[in-house]
Amino acid sequence: MNTAQPITDPVMIREVMEVYKKGSKQYLLLAYSLNTGLRISDILRANVQDSLQGIWKDREEKTGKEKIIQLNAKLQLLIRDYVEANDLQPDDFLFYSNKNRSKPISRVQAHRIVAKAGEMIGITLSCHSLRKTFGYMAYKNGVDLSLLQYIFNHSTQAVTLRYIGITQDEANKVTSTMTIGI
Repeated sequence: MNTAQPITDPVMIREVMEVYKKGSKQYLLLAYSLNTGLRISDILRANVQDSLQGIWKDREEKTGKEKIIQLNAKLQLLIRDYVEANDLQPDDFLFYSNKNRSKPISRVQAHRIVAKAGEMIGITLSCHSLRKTFGYMAYKNGVDLSLLQYIFNHSTQAVTLRYIGITQDEANKVTSTMTIGI
């Protein structure tokens, strides 16, 4: 069974982002995924109005729980430029289907976009990998594990650690290389 893995190398994340032209729907999808930690089924329901207000607000498809996410300033700027360039209206889906603007792209199409980006740089990449990458990078940048547990709606911190790819090998690197007071 193939389990989605996070991207743990910031250079590789930049390479993934460079596959698509900045300002494209594909680029925005990658950026949105990497910067929110939302499931792809939830991201695809993002609408222009909320996005321009700097939030994602809806019920999570998987859990049914109401959730509001504040979008970071750089993502908001990308969204604003994308909305203006594509002449989107407030009630449009941010990731609209080219066949029917009143519907979002499908999960299959989102997966193709993400998988192609991975393929272009020689890695296996899925939408779920991007969600896990958000968690891994947040953790590595000092975000408290209990907060990530809350964001991902996990039952325990151990589940969150496993989910974001923190393994015993990584724990051993810390204990085998740190020296304090000796």
